[in-house]
Amino acid sequence: MRSTDLPRLVTALRVPIETFVRESRVRMALLITSSGQVLAQHGFTSGYEVMNVASLAAATHASSGALAELIQAGKWNHLHHAGQRQQLFLATLETPQSRLILVVLFDSESSSLGLVQFFFGQLAQRVGELPELQVSPRSADQRSFELDLEAGLHRVFTPESGSEA
Repeated sequence: MRSTDLPRLVTALRVPIETFVRESRVRMALLITSSGQVLAQHGFTSGYEVMNVASLAAATHASSGALAELIQAGKWNHLHHAGQRQQLFLATLETPQSRLILVVLFDSESSSLGLVQFFFGQLAQRVGELPELQVSPRSADQRSFELDLEAGLHRVFTPESGSEA
C-alpha cells in the first residue's frame, strides 16, 4: 500500500468502521495493516494512545502467527481477552491486497463477544469488497515505506474537525 493510495483508502474505510462501531456497540475500534499503520479509528482520545495500540496489536498479530506456525496450529481467527469490565477483540481481515488487523475494545455491559464477532463478519465482507483493496500490491522500497509512515503519522496527529479522534 503506497502513500498515494492512503487518502482514498482511509476515506473508503470510514463508513464500514462507523457502521461496525454503531451496530456492535463497541467503545473503540482500530483498523491497521500488519505493520501497524493506522487506516481507520474510532474512540481513541490521543494519537499517542492510537500508536501504542497499533504497535502492540501488530506485534501481537505477528507473535500469535509465529506461535501458531510453531505448534502447527494453522492460522488463528481471532484473539479475545475478557476483563472484568472491558474486553479486547483482535482479528484479521483478509483482502485481495493485504491482511488487515481489527482491534476492538468494548464494555461487557454494552456489547458481547458474540455481537462483536457477528458484526466483524459483516465488516470483513464490506472491507474485502472495497475497490480500493482490489488492486494487487505494489512493491515496497525504502522511499515508499518512509512516505507511508509519514502519511500515517500525519493522519494520526492531525485532528479532524467534527470527528472523534
